[in-house]
Amino acid sequence: MLARSYVTLIRHQWPLIAFGFLSIFFGNIGQSFFISWYGSSIKDALLLSDATYGGIYAIATMTSSVLVISFGGVVDRVRVDKLLIFFATLLMVACALMYSVDSVVGLLLVFFLLRFCGQGFLPHIAQATVIKRAQQDKGKAISLVGSGVAIGEVVLPSIVIGLIAFLGWRESWLFIGATLLVVFLPLVLWLVRKADLKRTRIDADNQNHASDASRRQVVRDWRFWMIIPIALVTPFLVTGVFIQQDFILEAKRWTPGVLAGSFVFYGAVHWLSSVISGSLIDKYRSRNVLILIPIPLLLGLMVIANIDHTLAAPLFMCLFGLAIGATNPVINTLWAEMYGVSHIGAIRSLVTGMMILSTALAPWVFGIVIDIGWTLNQLIYALIGLILSFTVLLVPVYPRI
Repeated sequence: MLARSYVTLIRHQWPLIAFGFLSIFFGNIGQSFFISWYGSSIKDALLLSDATYGGIYAIATMTSSVLVISFGGVVDRVRVDKLLIFFATLLMVACALMYSVDSVVGLLLVFFLLRFCGQGFLPHIAQATVIKRAQQDKGKAISLVGSGVAIGEVVLPSIVIGLIAFLGWRESWLFIGATLLVVFLPLVLWLVRKADLKRTRIDADNQNHASDASRRQVVRDWRFWMIIPIALVTPFLVTGVFIQQDFILEAKRWTPGVLAGSFVFYGAVHWLSSVISGSLIDKYRSRNVLILIPIPLLLGLMVIANIDHTLAAPLFMCLFGLAIGATNPVINTLWAEMYGVSHIGAIRSLVTGMMILSTALAPWVFGIVIDIGWTLNQLIYALIGLILSFTVLLVPVYPRI
């Protein structure tokens, strides 16, 4: 039944789904898991310390978050094809600059462009457009296009390793830029035409959106601020754990391969969770799935705290994948349910900017508590307390969404 419903959706709206999926998949070029494979090569080539490299990355990411919040509303006003051409071109420029980067300033610019366009705007354009244009089954549609990240987490690391080994780390960025120009841009623009996405307004069904909330109204809505903490805690926690994984490996006395091998499980469950969540959203509404998100996070943290066997690694990674896979479709469709779709680009950009900022701060916050001498279990139980407190915030708002 689940598979049949997705097949029906794809059959009826495949150009829209394919456009969103490809935009998010190629946006992985700006995601941390992708860039991390180049970290040691960049630091060696530019003679950077870990602290300097991390600082450059954090500054670029935080700057990106501010600009995504400031300009994300263009998705509600500018044609999709024009936005794709602009941001794909900037991403190609970033690839070309990475090939020749030889200074801290140059690296800061490259990281900013990668994060702003890849992590920030390509997924934002895709998901905001799909939320607006999917006439039914918005949850399933968002889960399908969002799976571009999960599938990228599984297949792209092997591709990157192969490119670096075959071409060299700098030359591999020229290949990536050429792929954007020759494969991504022509294909995605064809899909935009096929899906009739050039309109900036939704008028097909003569829907009345006069009551839809603007971003200014959303910011003044206390319900929004009660939901935001639980929406941000998943990417914050997962990013912090991944970036500071050496701390976990040392405390558990695991080899690096233990966690590295678990990423396949994480990516697979991430994708599966996204697909199942999309179906649950369409059947039960986003708000009823929202309250389930903290459960796998809490269970995953309990596994880290209480199990030292190496089997704990794939187990907690699967639980984290379950949480992160559900978060994206639930949160994105929740804003549409609460505030309508007329200004979803502006609303979603606010949340996306906050998310990017949270992932920028996570390694820094984790690093501080590690440096002052916290044990792994102290960190884990502090995170459990944080998640429980954020979950409590949902109690007064749940009946009103």
